Amino acid sequence: MKLVFIESKNLNEEPYTTSKIISEYGGQQHRAVRQLIETYIKDLKKVGRVTFQMIPLETNGGVQNIKIYKLNEQQSTFLITLMKNTEKVVEFKFNLVKQFFEMREEFTKRRIERVHGKEQRNILTEAIDKLPDSPHKAMKYKHFTDLVYKTLFGKSSKDLKLQFGIGKSGNLKDYFDKEQLARVAKLEQQVAALIDLGLDYKEIKSMIQKKYLTINQNVENSISV
Repeated sequence: MKLVFIESKNLNEEPYTTSKIISEYGGQQHRAVRQLIETYIKDLKKVGRVTFQMIPLETNGGVQNIKIYKLNEQQSTFLITLMKNTEKVVEFKFNLVKQFFEMREEFTKRRIERVHGKEQRNILTEAIDKLPDSPHKAMKYKHFTDLVYKTLFGKSSKDLKLQFGIGKSGNLKDYFDKEQLARVAKLEQQVAALIDLGLDYKEIKSMIQKKYLTINQNVENSISV
């Protein structure tokens, strides 16, 4: 059972659960959970925004729009402490806390890998900076970046942003999982080393693609949103 959610794969997203989840798995009437939230709304707002969605749900009186609250980890933890500890509630509390912890741990691993990736990206940027000046030098950053992404994922940075639904100012790497970040960092380091050896873009592209074509002959490289 999935109790904790995120809106997207963005590294900066805040995990949440909902009043519907608390109701369903905590053995409570949804109306009672909503009333509890609204009673303590001022306290809940002290640890984050309290948001909701109006969701059409089938009821005895037909389809009605029901207010579903979204609660972050601190808000939901506070709320469940107010619930009576029946056997079902205790099991739900344990699983909810566990899933929030696991989500937080995964985000921490991604952030660590992201920091490492920034260091490798700086190495690649510095290698490009050392190249002789030319009218098209600024485009080399994009060309080498797209080389990395096309080699690993078969798509340019622009195409990947479209796939993830990322705005123009969004950072693609904030949406990669830790394994994808590690692969990108490794290839960027290899590209930087080849630039430092004096190879041009076409030579690097040929070497990289031949190497990864061999490695990935029986591996499907794809990213799922």
